Amino acid sequence: MGQKKPIILINGRINRQVLPLLEQSGAFEIRDWKKSTVMSEEQTKEAIADADALIVSYRSIISREVIAAGKNLKIIVQPFVGYEDVDVAACTEFGIPFCNTGSQSTDTVAEMAMALIFASARNITRNNQYAHSGAWSAGEKAPFLFGWDLHGAVLGILGMGHIGFSIAKMAQGCGMKILYHNRHPRRDADNSGMMFTSDRELYAQSDVVVNVLPSTAATKHSIDISVFRQMKKTALFVNVGRGDTVKTEDLVTALQQGEINQAAFDVVDPEPLPDNHPLLTMDNVIITPHIGGSTNKAWKEKGYAAAQNILDYFAGNPLHDCINPEVLQKK
Repeated sequence: MGQKKPIILINGRINRQVLPLLEQSGAFEIRDWKKSTVMSEEQTKEAIADADALIVSYRSIISREVIAAGKNLKIIVQPFVGYEDVDVAACTEFGIPFCNTGSQSTDTVAEMAMALIFASARNITRNNQYAHSGAWSAGEKAPFLFGWDLHGAVLGILGMGHIGFSIAKMAQGCGMKILYHNRHPRRDADNSGMMFTSDRELYAQSDVVVNVLPSTAATKHSIDISVFRQMKKTALFVNVGRGDTVKTEDLVTALQQGEINQAAFDVVDPEPLPDNHPLLTMDNVIITPHIGGSTNKAWKEKGYAAAQNILDYFAGNPLHDCINPEVLQKK
């Protein structure tokens, strides 16, 4: 009788680019939940009981109870970035490495941030609507024709991780001056002409404020009305971090009261916004449906990376994008 293959549980719809490498290896028994819904917590607890690896489906809750139910669980991976729905502390407690795929979409998300900045600065969406409506050909006055220049403007970045640094380099290519606020200064950023500063100074000086903060207990709703009131009245606020780092009702107030001039974001809270939400009625707001990491190239690379981490774990090779690397040091 051959050796039992490690079991991989997939608890909902995933990026299908994960599967080819795993299937081609022939080394695993793959239990794929192919329904359109995500497994409930109870279903996941039952299914994970004898699984060796878990591939997390988007919007599934991986609680401490789920992790504890995986008596044979050795590794958890997800083919996307945000991990606020995974109890990483529990993963660490049970000695289970948890890996996302943050490295595969760094520049992709940075490009999305720049796209939102360009679109806002030049009123692209409103001018596009004007041209498509027939108003241009009819000779009607274009109400949003004029925009503002990026070269010489100040870009302030909240959260100077990989994505923040990539945004900063792209913005420098447009002639923008870069301020950033982070838990600690970055030598590579400082050596590149970017200036570490306090959050208050960043808000006061920046023409564009880009939020790239992760979702944590400390950052949740940290960008509220008191923050918006520190920004320039002419400021553009861009969010490509996490939706719940911004207090949405305070953003609405800031825009309505003229505390800031424009907003553009790829992440919102709640997500999606309800149909009657006031942000959806504002001409000076651009909203995209969380597509920052959604390009064909990035999608394929994230699927490949998630699969490769499983293969590497069982081969005894180093893991990439491990969120709790301390568990690897104990093994």
